[in-house]
Amino acid sequence: MTLNFTHRLLHSTKPFQFLKTNRSTQHSNTNPLPFPNPPLLPFTLRPPTRSNSLYGRVSSLLPRSHSSSSSPFSTQIVLEIFILFAFSLVLLCLRLFSSVLLPDFPRRWHGLVAFASEAEARTNAYPSHLWQAIVAYEDRRFFSHFGIDPVGIARAVVSFSALGGGSTITQQLVKNTFLKNERTLSRKMVEMVMSLALEKTMLKGQILSCYMSKIYWGHGIYGVESASTFYFGKHPSCLSLGESAMLAGLIPAPELRSPLRDPSRGKTFQARVLKRMVDVGFLDFETALFVVKQYLPLHVTESEAPVVFLPGVGTNSKLRDIWDWETESKIWEACEDMERWVLKVRDGASAKRSCSQY
Repeated sequence: MTLNFTHRLLHSTKPFQFLKTNRSTQHSNTNPLPFPNPPLLPFTLRPPTRSNSLYGRVSSLLPRSHSSSSSPFSTQIVLEIFILFAFSLVLLCLRLFSSVLLPDFPRRWHGLVAFASEAEARTNAYPSHLWQAIVAYEDRRFFSHFGIDPVGIARAVVSFSALGGGSTITQQLVKNTFLKNERTLSRKMVEMVMSLALEKTMLKGQILSCYMSKIYWGHGIYGVESASTFYFGKHPSCLSLGESAMLAGLIPAPELRSPLRDPSRGKTFQARVLKRMVDVGFLDFETALFVVKQYLPLHVTESEAPVVFLPGVGTNSKLRDIWDWETESKIWEACEDMERWVLKVRDGASAKRSCSQY
């Protein structure tokens, strides 16, 4: 009875009627079933699978096993591991910062931020060649980097610091103000992080002004005003180009390069600063040659003048009372080296221009 009902239902649809007519003409005696050839159907029958079969439909109604609920459980485990890792990382960073920063770091930070505006107001009265000499010699890309100079770091790593360190002016200010005197990798990492934070907090002009006001200049002197008064007996606003270049040359090693210990060193490092200023574009060759040949008077008191021990001359004689031929020869060597460098740079520039024309 069921078979007859299904047979009548199929005969009521037009596609199946067309199939029935074709089937009755070709297979009238061989196959009495209504669907003898499945490929003749207008649709494709999929083979029974686990999802569309009776087993799949029944199994979908059954409660899920423990394996289907393992995904939320594994997600919770991953989340707990991530939280634990983040907490451990925060503790490690706090320990790292506490071991490198000075105990009164919060007070120093707020004090530096408050002092920035005052320092900038002071340095606005200084001549431009003073900060140009410092920037050219210490950090020529100061106004273009973000607190860290990747080019300088790469140069220092490749040359093993023979061509200069990779620390920027911002990093030096952070090191001298907030960090302990330790030469470790952790201190360097904290120094970089603090430099990025300081660049986001203060302007470039404020950072440079604080740097000039707090850096060590030798002989127990801090700040450019005290250094200008000590070495030349004048306010920084009255410094000449040669005097500014000499002060900038003292920054990396003020005690070693002090002109009061060896007058020839002041002229030697002054010439280096002038070269950097020419390279950066703050000076031209003629001005640099003119300045390096100028006499550089120092403000030296009777008790500060170094004693020179020369045969035939008393050991109590002062440097300014005698003629020190060795010192004078070193100064002339610095001037001649500057002249040779200028000629070399000019020849190279003319060669480049001639090559570009052809």
